[in-house]
Amino acid sequence: MSAQKIDKVVICGRDAAAWLAANALSRAFSRSGLTVEVVELPSLLRSHDVLSSLPPLEAFHRLLGFDEYALMKATAATFSLGQSFVNFARSAPPFFHGYGGHGAPIAGQPFMPFWIKARQAGMNVALEDFSLTAAAAKQGRFFLPTEAYSVFGRTDYAYHLKAKPYVQLLKTHALRRGVTVHAARFVTARLDDTGAIRAVVLPDGSEVAGDLFIDASDVESTLLGDALGVPFDSWQAWFPGNRVLTVAGERLRSLPPYGQVRALSNSVLHLAPVQDQTGVQHVFNDATSSDQEALEAAALISNLRLAPDAVVSPLAVGRRVSSWVKNCIAIGEAACVLDPIDNASLHTVQLGLAHLINLFPLDRHVETEAYEYNTQMGSAFDRIRDYQIAHYKLNRIDNQPMWDALRDMAVPETLAYKIDLFKARGTVAIYEEETFETDDWLALFTGHGLIPRGYDPAIDLVPTEQAVPQFQRMLGYIKAQVQDMNSHDAFLEMHASKDFA
Repeated sequence: MSAQKIDKVVICGRDAAAWLAANALSRAFSRSGLTVEVVELPSLLRSHDVLSSLPPLEAFHRLLGFDEYALMKATAATFSLGQSFVNFARSAPPFFHGYGGHGAPIAGQPFMPFWIKARQAGMNVALEDFSLTAAAAKQGRFFLPTEAYSVFGRTDYAYHLKAKPYVQLLKTHALRRGVTVHAARFVTARLDDTGAIRAVVLPDGSEVAGDLFIDASDVESTLLGDALGVPFDSWQAWFPGNRVLTVAGERLRSLPPYGQVRALSNSVLHLAPVQDQTGVQHVFNDATSSDQEALEAAALISNLRLAPDAVVSPLAVGRRVSSWVKNCIAIGEAACVLDPIDNASLHTVQLGLAHLINLFPLDRHVETEAYEYNTQMGSAFDRIRDYQIAHYKLNRIDNQPMWDALRDMAVPETLAYKIDLFKARGTVAIYEEETFETDDWLALFTGHGLIPRGYDPAIDLVPTEQAVPQFQRMLGYIKAQVQDMNSHDAFLEMHASKDFA
């Protein structure tokens, strides 16, 4: 190795985080002579685990060279146009967070203020009804974003993927790129005099040395947390669950192009369909439910036959106070553990890798890059946290102790301000490093029943008789487009159906 240049990166971890990192780094720096090695820890995945993504994963896969339909066949994947939120209000219907925009500009002005004004005048059409993505999903239809659809605003999609075949696909791809792998049941780290990591020590005493180390060890945080002692900042006070039951349910007869999040009396149930089963996650608190009670509730409420091998794991939501310390960078759950709501966990791996590649150090003096990385990632984690907390803070489930307490809790100032500003005039405050965009916040706020008191008065220059026909045209356009779309089942059958014979 040269005196200062980063010649070798060692990824210590498992599963999707480790192998996404191996693929991303080997691809990004394939021409620079960077060596990428993986110390692979035992997988934590079970056959029933399903990974749910956010829309940016599609572009990430494309960047890494994956064929979308081949990947979906290999992982029995389905498309996801968003999430349906059920029972988050006592007497309100479910609401839908679609991965796309709402409405189209009117007379060059944003759609949202016109919707607020119309609501105040008595219009009873939900904001989600002006979302092509939400409308398609609720009708069981699927479409790929095209230039023709883009005139109506952003449309996007994500995935539900079977975790084990997905990781195997990532690993195979990385090995073809020349990534070296060392299997290890456990590891320790050898530090130098400055406290930086010099090598990962395997059980037989052999060492894998490197210049930069990626901790992709999941919640164990083997390098950043254990070896370097970076503290964990708990967010548990804002989230109701401290345990997660994961199990496979039977395949749904017709595969919806979305996931479902259902509020129960003292817990939250998540359903994620793939082609041969339904991923079931029940997030609960051991102060109010035993593991057996959580399993029984999941079976009863999901109305699915569940596999006999359910697994219950602890859930401790929060993040390491820094993700990059010395020459060690933690990604995914080694850096930040999120609540399952909103499907953002896999996205944090992608975020971490994107920022690392952008800030990849020129030499072993990494202090400047580490400071900038920690600033960016800390903000990104906190913005996702705020979005997730908002679901619990804004619930309208009355006379249930857990939900009453969540509604009454104090929230981070950044979120409190965002809620207050939206209530006042329908404006969304967007901070740096937001994962969820304005349309995502609009779906969340209006879905949970927030109707702003006012709107941008600039739209009053547009006569009502000019705006109202635009509303009607938008709804007519959405209805016509959805009718012409293939069903999600038919689209999968044509392009991405896995043969289970």
